[in-house]
Amino acid sequence: MRWNDLYIAGVGTYLPEQVETVDDAIAAGRYTEEKKAMNGYRELRVAAPGETGPVMAVKAGVQAVERSGLNPLDFGLTVHASLSHQGLDLWTPASYVQAGTVGGSGPAFEVKQGCNGFMAAVDLAASYLSAHRDSTAALVTAGDAFHLPYFDRWASEEQNVNGDGAGAFVLSNRSGFARVRSIHSHSDSTLEQMSRGYAEWTTGPFADGRTLQLNSGVEDFLRNGDVDLDDMIARIGGGVRHSLKMALYEADVELQDARFFLHQQLAETIVTHGICGLLGVDRASTTYDWAKQYSMVGTADLAIGLDHVLADRDPKPGDLVVLQSSGAGYVWTAAVIEILEVPSWV
Repeated sequence: MRWNDLYIAGVGTYLPEQVETVDDAIAAGRYTEEKKAMNGYRELRVAAPGETGPVMAVKAGVQAVERSGLNPLDFGLTVHASLSHQGLDLWTPASYVQAGTVGGSGPAFEVKQGCNGFMAAVDLAASYLSAHRDSTAALVTAGDAFHLPYFDRWASEEQNVNGDGAGAFVLSNRSGFARVRSIHSHSDSTLEQMSRGYAEWTTGPFADGRTLQLNSGVEDFLRNGDVDLDDMIARIGGGVRHSLKMALYEADVELQDARFFLHQQLAETIVTHGICGLLGVDRASTTYDWAKQYSMVGTADLAIGLDHVLADRDPKPGDLVVLQSSGAGYVWTAAVIEILEVPSWV
């Protein structure tokens, strides 16, 4: 969708102090030299005890709100996205984030859409602000922490490595340092079973007490002789291309017009072939190599990337930034934003 009155007014991030390197994980027997060479990650941040996803999201959210200069009374919506366990079962982390940031009586919603959760939440918040003109702003946060025994950040996925941290955007329908020119989300539910495989349903989370192995569902699915792997790959690549194509079309720009291209911190091979090669993205326009020090921070990568661009990449008024995200299910979201001014906090 093309937007004429949607802005980003604040960006916030939070990354824990503890650093764990790939070499640390290899020495501990949790990772391998082969995976290091293939996936390209360097290190990541590890949350301290009690630093759950929502706790870190509050810190990122507070920073984003303070930077926006908006009053908490301006906020009519809080949306929190996550990928990991949020610290407790059957509770409302979005309300916790709201209480710790803007408060008020506006609704607080949670989005669970895998790795695409944060951008999906941005898309939903944008629509809310368009429909509820009495609400000036929305806070969108993402926060994740990955801990054993439920999740092994080094081994639960074959390629992607997961670090802890949080990010936040403040969206406004009045003003901001950047204008959102377009957002486009696209899905292909025929790919849903690719992640689920043929596992039996459970009656509760962590039912067998074994550390998650996310690739097992994919491997199980691909053993089915009726599955056309080439078709699956084509559908995934098609979804990436379509979401980007539509976001660019709706913003009335071309990919080469964008100075920066922000995407998730996926494994090196995926980025090389599935983003830069597939879309024709100049790697120098991304934050990928810089962010290898954090690995894939749940759903918060794009907030962390934009914060880095603003602080260290010398953005200019008129610069275009493309944000591209995807998550199993499959859902893709792409957006185009235009820098209007260098934020005061920079």
